[in-house]
Amino acid sequence: MLTHLNLINFALADHLALDIESGFNVLTGETGAGKSLLLDALSACLGERTDSNYVRYGADKADITAVFSYQATSPEAQWLNLHELNDDTGEIHLRRVIFATGRSKAWINGRPSSLAELKEIGRLLVQLYSQHSQQQLLDPPYPRRWLDLYCGFAEPAKRVREAYSLWQKTIRQHQAAIAAQASRLQRIETLQLQLEELEDVIAINYSEIEQEFDQLSHHESIMQDCSYSLNALEEAEPNISQEISSIIRRLESHAGRSQQLADIHAALLNAQSELDDATAQLRQYIDRQSFDPERMEELNSELEVFHRLARKYRVQPEDLLGQSQQWQQELEQLQALEDPETLAELVAQTEQNFLTEATQLDNIRREHAIPLAKQLTEQVKLLALPEAHFEFRFEPLDEPNAEGLSTIQLLFSANKGIPAQPLAKVASGGELSRIALVMQVMNAEKTEAEVLVFDEIDVGISGGTAETVGRLLADLAQHVQILCITHQAQVAAQADQHLLVKKQQTDPASSTILCLAEAEQILELARMSGGLEINETTLQHAKQLRQIKFQKT
Repeated sequence: MLTHLNLINFALADHLALDIESGFNVLTGETGAGKSLLLDALSACLGERTDSNYVRYGADKADITAVFSYQATSPEAQWLNLHELNDDTGEIHLRRVIFATGRSKAWINGRPSSLAELKEIGRLLVQLYSQHSQQQLLDPPYPRRWLDLYCGFAEPAKRVREAYSLWQKTIRQHQAAIAAQASRLQRIETLQLQLEELEDVIAINYSEIEQEFDQLSHHESIMQDCSYSLNALEEAEPNISQEISSIIRRLESHAGRSQQLADIHAALLNAQSELDDATAQLRQYIDRQSFDPERMEELNSELEVFHRLARKYRVQPEDLLGQSQQWQQELEQLQALEDPETLAELVAQTEQNFLTEATQLDNIRREHAIPLAKQLTEQVKLLALPEAHFEFRFEPLDEPNAEGLSTIQLLFSANKGIPAQPLAKVASGGELSRIALVMQVMNAEKTEAEVLVFDEIDVGISGGTAETVGRLLADLAQHVQILCITHQAQVAAQADQHLLVKKQQTDPASSTILCLAEAEQILELARMSGGLEINETTLQHAKQLRQIKFQKT
């Protein structure tokens, strides 16, 4: 539930802190007072698009925070745990800062977050219904979506979409297999020949034989340089080892007189040890070397094969192994492809699976459509449409699709004895708004969100019809929290909390939101009923509207 909103330099709000109660909350105010202020701020905290126009004139940024309470077993609690954002307070703090440059930042429970994360948690917390929702009724897929939502058919509908997707995928694979059959066999043969040609070569390490060949090619110069080095190290008179020993002896007598000379002496001792090891290894290397002309010829032949194949396949010699591995992988993939006959069987199988799932979905949709249409009829009759009648029409599709086997239309008649026709053909604007309102309220009963926002959805109704709408929303508010912007006194009279939006003539102009006490609410209801001049008649009417609320309670 939404418990608190804090707005700083947001649109017309200078600094506004508002506590929201549970139950049915209404926002009223004169045209232009800024009734959408609260909903715009809430939408910003839920990750909706914003721009610099939301920043109050003269300010460098707008700062909005929305606080929600939640239960430990709720979907939003699971989401917080999944994203490691649960702080064990039982509250969710959503904050959005919008800068005058147009960019914005967001936080969830104090941690910087993305707008995508705000939208994810927002969908679990709040469901918004606007005055333009009636246009959805004219969208051909809407009756099917509404039927599935209200009757809880999301899972079977998902299975149908997945089965259809798999069926279409196997069709594409089958068609591709037919088209590629000839080229596939030819490519397999080519790959097998190429791999056979590289079979012996890839068993040899190119880098190792290249290095070995290079050593044999320079054997004579290597041995000459090694012999010279060994002679200089220990066989010549004087040699390097003797000279270093002499230096060490000379410095040793002075090492106690200077720390720096002591360090030099130690370093030379280490160098002498390293030099002795290197000399021993050099002598060992010379003793083990021998020139093998046959081995050199063998290496030369192997390198010629590497270079010939590298030129043929336009790669570096050291890359032949990698090329062979790529060809082997491609060959295995081609060999693993099923032939068109096997794929044809799979197409038939996936088609049958889809038809089974789609038929089951179609059957339960038809079964539930009749009582749902009756329920919708009874609800709409309460809104001054006593002869309203609804029914769903199912017509088989020429070709099944991901949504099922049938198109689903919602038919309507407002007059007794007149056959029901598609809504778009026979419903007036006022009738559409009332039907949309009832369908939204029925949908709201099924939503998981704990906060429902209705933005002037009562446009186009008045009098007793508006009173009925107020009662519908008040009944719904027994189960969820409702925020409703309204111009209808009959709706506002049913509220548990009445919030009044007022524009203040400051410089620059600003808006504030007041929580009305009972006496103040009576005055606001009188204004909504009778205009600017409030008299005893309008006051009495406002009191009667509130009495209806209390009598019902």
